[in-house]
Amino acid sequence: DDLLILGAVFARGGSKGVPRKCLRTVGGRTLLEIAVDHARSVERLDAVVISTDDREYASVAEQAGATVPFLRPAVLASDTAAEIDAWRHLITHMECRGERPDILVTFPATAPLRSPSDVDAALDLFLSSDADLVVTGTPAARNPYFNMVEVSEDGWARVAVRSPTDVVRRQDAPDLWDLTTVTFVADTHYVMETERLLDGRVALLPIPKERALDIDDEFDLFVADLVLK
Repeated sequence: DDLLILGAVFARGGSKGVPRKCLRTVGGRTLLEIAVDHARSVERLDAVVISTDDREYASVAEQAGATVPFLRPAVLASDTAAEIDAWRHLITHMECRGERPDILVTFPATAPLRSPSDVDAALDLFLSSDADLVVTGTPAARNPYFNMVEVSEDGWARVAVRSPTDVVRRQDAPDLWDLTTVTFVADTHYVMETERLLDGRVALLPIPKERALDIDDEFDLFVADLVLK
């Protein structure tokens, strides 16, 4: 049966760390244009839309080739709003238009170094597994079983998580992953029903570190610009 696969960029205007973040440029293009371009490069998507509360973002995304089905309500674009609520709002809106997607594929604008092939691989993993959600990750730089510590009330630092066996080398510690913002691929029924996004059957796609940079501050923008140039 034919699945409706929707590509989406979720971009709220009021980012705190880097003001007007999605309009900042790296490698000569705005983060928003790059995200839309990546989405349009994934051939299996039936449509590419942007969910934003910001008219300027909407205009830039539209010029880049995305559809703007609505302006997101301010309540879903605040600092405290959960990303999953914006996903649900989009799914509900598309359903009301008679275009209910089966699969949601997100393209966070904060991951300008992603390759569209990473998203294709995430979609392959989703379709070949019984996952509710596919996330992307890089091997964690720090490990709470080995080189992450907490400081106790008496002021002494100790390993954050004690392992039942002795961990003397990093290789002996359990493998851990840092989640990245390269893409999320989700079953839309799961998104509507789950309380917390990571509660279900979640599959992880490893991503090389050089494609997984998440733009959080000015230094990240500087690094991404260098890499893309």
